[in-house]
Amino acid sequence: MAWIVAYFEKQGQPAINLHPVIRIRYVETGSIVAEDAMEEIGNGFYRFDFYTYDMTEDYTMLIDGGPELIQSERFLEGATGEYGAISSNIYLMADNIDCRVLLMKKIFGNRLELQNGSKDNWILYDDDNVTPLLVYDASDINGDAIYQITGMASKRSKAKEGA
Repeated sequence: MAWIVAYFEKQGQPAINLHPVIRIRYVETGSIVAEDAMEEIGNGFYRFDFYTYDMTEDYTMLIDGGPELIQSERFLEGATGEYGAISSNIYLMADNIDCRVLLMKKIFGNRLELQNGSKDNWILYDDDNVTPLLVYDASDINGDAIYQITGMASKRSKAKEGA
């Protein structure tokens, strides 16, 4: 779950007693994921609990603050990027707190593989230990694939012994 938080102003002051509506779409398909009213939390801030948020998906968001606002103040837009990076005047609280913590937990706790001598050889698996969550091409500064022996540090070009 993620909290989406938006701030509205009316003539330079926090806009209160609005009834903003949020519409969220998958970037890949354009299909609407959620469309609902936002809850006022005070001082011009409104929130929406995005229960179906998936940090591996990209979304667009459009929030209509309502007809009480002039056109230039009425709409807020935003989009998430790879693994939840947010842009614009909408804040995805899960991106700043929950998702990064969740991703860190997955990095430290989930199955991680470094396959020798192949492309996309660094793989972090999701909680099921089967589904790849992150895949990278791990190589040294010369572009050669990194080889690793179980229990040993990765071998890197120009690295000093014991480093």
